[in-house]
Amino acid sequence: MLTVNLLQLQAFVLAAETGSFSAAARKMKKTHSAISMTISNLELDVNQALFDRSSRNPTLTAAGEVLLKEAKLVLAQCENFERLANELDPKEETEFTLALDSVYSVPMEKEILTLLADKFPKLKLKLIEKPSSGVIASVVKGEANIGFTLLEQPIFSNLGSIALPSAELLYVASPEHPLAKLEKVTLVDLQRHRQAYLSHDVNVKDTSISANVWECESISAAKTAIAYGTCWGMAVEPFIRPQITSGQLVKLNVESSLKKSIPAALIWKIGDESGRVHNAIRALYTKPEPN
Repeated sequence: MLTVNLLQLQAFVLAAETGSFSAAARKMKKTHSAISMTISNLELDVNQALFDRSSRNPTLTAAGEVLLKEAKLVLAQCENFERLANELDPKEETEFTLALDSVYSVPMEKEILTLLADKFPKLKLKLIEKPSSGVIASVVKGEANIGFTLLEQPIFSNLGSIALPSAELLYVASPEHPLAKLEKVTLVDLQRHRQAYLSHDVNVKDTSISANVWECESISAAKTAIAYGTCWGMAVEPFIRPQITSGQLVKLNVESSLKKSIPAALIWKIGDESGRVHNAIRALYTKPEPN
């Protein structure tokens, strides 16, 4: 019976992926000799040479190529086993970070904060605000546990998601702007006038319409440029609502082909979702709708 262990498989996979025993040792915080011995013991256990050591850097043998695929499967199954075990008895996190899209109004935001304050009074909560690409990156890197974001770009396959209400994209200008005087605004009309747009937008082709643009690094800067009548712009409805309500800006009546909305989602990194706080937040958005 084989006596292969997970440490051996991890060393084998890392050495194969990095092409170096030394690199594998650094990743596993082991010495080069320890990793070399671990892999040698694995070769003895399976009675196969996994690496050709005749050159400076070890390369996989034919047997190594075949067994590498199986080793990766075993490690993936072990990770899944551990994840399932954690979900059966989720632990309560002591710290938790929420990443919020700077131009998206999170639905049930008050309910989330009330839930965390009441149910997890000792939780150290951190709120960070970023553009949509930054929210996704924060979750992927493990800097945030959950993100609320507009989906201005495809999300990575290692992220889980729950669909949230889309954000309507409005075309706005100051009341004195020439576009505000038109009963119906066409694409040609928009192209004739200067546009303010957020420079961090991922879909620049979708948001940049005019050939004459002013780039703005924040929604506040864009709203300022638009309010002075120098530009027209596009913004999601919740963040432009106060200016429209006060009359500082007006919603342009654009032709139907120009109307659009941006999908939104709650996202998390698959494999990092087993904590009680994590489960409680996601449960808010997965409750069945009343009949």
